[in-house]
Amino acid sequence: MTALRLEAWGEPPRFAEVPVPETGPGEVRLRMTAVGLCHTDLHFLEGAPGAFPYELPFTLGHENVGRVDELGVGVDDLAPGTAVAVAGVHSCGRCTTCLRGADNYCPQGWRGRGYGDDGGLAEFLVVPRRELVPIGGLDPCAAAPLTDAGATSYHVVKKVRPKLVPGSTAVVIGAGGLGGYAVQHLRLLTAARVVAVDVDPGRLERARSLGAAEVLLSDAGTAAAVRDLTDGAGAEVVLDFVGTDATARTALKCARAMGAVALVGAGGGTAPVGWGRVPLECEVFVPMGATLADLHEVVALAGSGALRMDVEVFPFERAPEAYERFASGELQARAVVAGGT
Repeated sequence: MTALRLEAWGEPPRFAEVPVPETGPGEVRLRMTAVGLCHTDLHFLEGAPGAFPYELPFTLGHENVGRVDELGVGVDDLAPGTAVAVAGVHSCGRCTTCLRGADNYCPQGWRGRGYGDDGGLAEFLVVPRRELVPIGGLDPCAAAPLTDAGATSYHVVKKVRPKLVPGSTAVVIGAGGLGGYAVQHLRLLTAARVVAVDVDPGRLERARSLGAAEVLLSDAGTAAAVRDLTDGAGAEVVLDFVGTDATARTALKCARAMGAVALVGAGGGTAPVGWGRVPLECEVFVPMGATLADLHEVVALAGSGALRMDVEVFPFERAPEAYERFASGELQARAVVAGGT
């Protein structure tokens, strides 16, 4: 089968012929129908040798949706042709972390499909049964980004939800793929006023259409503007989906005492933490991915029609172009590659 592979760090991906994967016990082979592209992929494509702990080559694609093609021994609860979403983070299901329900932090999750192991930008993909979520009648192309962008933002909103009582404010820094979902999750799951921050006016208008009550251009005055909106107190929750030095520092300046700041974006930035640098008793944390339970809930939410899922679809043979256009910043929706043939 043909797969789109990362063969050298810092270089564009290349098509290559690889063997069709075989199922083992407890596994399911999928015929791929849709793969969402992610900024993490761009980090791989731009990465220097040694920047990531993975051996090359591997097939890209970690936002995956496919249809059941073959069942491994012991799998008897999925019918051939069933449309399923694939968890974005691999987990063993047996360690103490997984058993506590925090499978997104499984020690085995440092590598997985599309990041170290072969991902979904191919005709077929083999996945453990426990990491599959049926999507019912959802459009596979619209559903693919739910496995990472939709679920990751859902996970972080669920964590901070207790702080977002009526009258509270949540700031979303970076209103792109994950940030756009975060705006929706905040609107649907909390009573907070949502403030979206971005450098792109077009993204801010989209954030407003998704439910943001206020939008702010990201600049040196962002933190002051947030404090003006909150009578000087700051926001109860700040979610940074960019993760650069500048946005992390802005996030801390926007937060209030006893609030929460989540540094979600993997932009390589750092934030100064210490007395006088972080509001008193403000929680600062770095989340990653989502649990299997989160993905089930996000798929159900999408199935109810509550989520708007904007995508731009590219055929498989144009996947390299999709990465190029994604990297250039010209896309106004999440890039999705359809099919693997």
